[in-house]
Amino acid sequence: MPGRARAVAILVALALIVGCATLVLVFLKPMVAGRVRALARQRGLVASWQEMRIRLPSRFTFDRLVVTRVAGGDTVMTAAEIEARASIGSLLRLRPELSGLRMSRAQIRIGRGADTADTLLDDAPTRRDDPERLARVRRSASSIAQMLTRSTRSLPEVGFDDVTIRPAADADQLWGGVHITALEHVPTRDGSRVVFDGTLLGDRDIPFTGSLSRTRDLNVRGRIDLKIPNPDGAAPTTLRLALDGALEQDRARRTLALREGSQARVGELAFRLGGRVEERGPRFAVQLAADDLSEDKVKSSVPPAVLGPLTGLAVRGTWDYRLDVDLDLEHPDSAKFRADVIPHGLALDPQRSSLRLAGLDQPFVAAIHLPRDRIVQRDLSPANPHFRPLGAITNHLVMAVVTNEDGGFFRHRGFNVGAMQEAIGENLRSASFRRGAGTITMQIARNLWLGHDRTLARKGQEVVLAWVLEHLTGLPKERLLEIYLNIIEWGPDVHGADEAAHFYFDRDAGDLSLEESLFLATLVPSPARWRSRLDAEGHVRRHIRAQMHFIGRAMIAKGWLAEDALPPTDELDVEIRGPARAILFPDAGPEVAGEGPWFKRVWTRVTGGR
Repeated sequence: MPGRARAVAILVALALIVGCATLVLVFLKPMVAGRVRALARQRGLVASWQEMRIRLPSRFTFDRLVVTRVAGGDTVMTAAEIEARASIGSLLRLRPELSGLRMSRAQIRIGRGADTADTLLDDAPTRRDDPERLARVRRSASSIAQMLTRSTRSLPEVGFDDVTIRPAADADQLWGGVHITALEHVPTRDGSRVVFDGTLLGDRDIPFTGSLSRTRDLNVRGRIDLKIPNPDGAAPTTLRLALDGALEQDRARRTLALREGSQARVGELAFRLGGRVEERGPRFAVQLAADDLSEDKVKSSVPPAVLGPLTGLAVRGTWDYRLDVDLDLEHPDSAKFRADVIPHGLALDPQRSSLRLAGLDQPFVAAIHLPRDRIVQRDLSPANPHFRPLGAITNHLVMAVVTNEDGGFFRHRGFNVGAMQEAIGENLRSASFRRGAGTITMQIARNLWLGHDRTLARKGQEVVLAWVLEHLTGLPKERLLEIYLNIIEWGPDVHGADEAAHFYFDRDAGDLSLEESLFLATLVPSPARWRSRLDAEGHVRRHIRAQMHFIGRAMIAKGWLAEDALPPTDELDVEIRGPARAILFPDAGPEVAGEGPWFKRVWTRVTGGR
């Protein structure tokens, strides 16, 4: 009898377990599905999947997961399989929280498109902040901050297998994305460890391997080895980035900071590293400092393919470097950005330099780098009939271009820290990249030596060369501006202010009207799209008139234009009279006059020889 009772009890217990498991499956599956969909909605996304499976007690698998954006419907992520684990306690609270994640064969798109080029004011009259998008970005950043500040000792287990992350199709392409072949974050006896390998995607893919370990007392050490391809076809060069530091956590204040003494290394270059994450805001800050840097240390630590044209730059002396970035997403306009180079006897060494930086105050032939690796030349001397000294270009055009491209040109020294802070704040408010902080000096570096590939390495080279131009060459601002206005592109095979004046208006750069000058200023950020500024009848479109007026008002605010000199927006218009007219009205015939080899070359190009 006791045996029979025991058997009955076991059967009843099994029935209860099966019944409870069935009830759990009945209620848990829709609860988790609803939670996932709700989290997606909070971020302006829609999540769907082919099948969802549950393995008790807390393992959930989504097959063929697809995440799309509510606005626009573009796909943000696809994944063949995502397996998530939730803590038992969070399930009992009916608020599932992630304790583990594994993702396989996934494609992820991040970021949104840029609205402008380097111009500081382009399309300013039509800009609008997007509080909803900013709120979504804050929620995502808050999730990261919470994970870091609350769970440093128990970060979730993570595994990635064949995951590709790329920027959005219309995003600012400073990077091409990353393919993660494998990534594992697992607990160890003394803490946890991340091991990963993959490829940085771009024009030249860069394979990498790395690891990061964290002990229970919050010491962190890590390294990444990048295999940098060599342009000459030689074996790749290894660039090692290393981290050695310690964390300090304040659970009450929900902050996480790098302790004093933390260090990052790039080859032989050592940087003191500081950083802080605060859940409030959330707020992220990082500080970087290095002393006694030199040409030899840099060139022995950074591969030539990363330095690019900087390999041809030779200097004497040393310098220190300081970087301080502080972002509070609750107060975007409070963003702080500081970057300083502190020279110690730093000077150019022209005899050892193959990069021509000396002698730019004299006439020279500029090799102008264009998109798609094209190069054209312009003689910046009186031998070129279209070369114009700064004083021979109408002041309206000079100041309109400076206003639109780099309003702080006469105040900064190559890199505009104030504009950078304002750009960070504006981009945070709009939750997109719509304003850059490029300067005229940076554009000169890009046009003369670097080209237009938008990569992080090129952007770094651009900043360095702009600093060198402003600090080590002795060139005055007026000469830099003169070079710039004589080389920048304004249309098809049109370089420099005088070529532009003739191409569009069949007149000299010194004779342009205010309206013509304002119109030309709007073309500089994207000269290839000049026709889109005009309607079918050749008149300036309404939004371009608004932009012209905006530039004019900014010129008035700077004291560069009399207030009564700016016509109302509706009265701003121009008449296209130069070779550009043949593109706008190809059947109208040669209704313009012009002489000289440049005019004939452009006329033949745009008319097909008619």
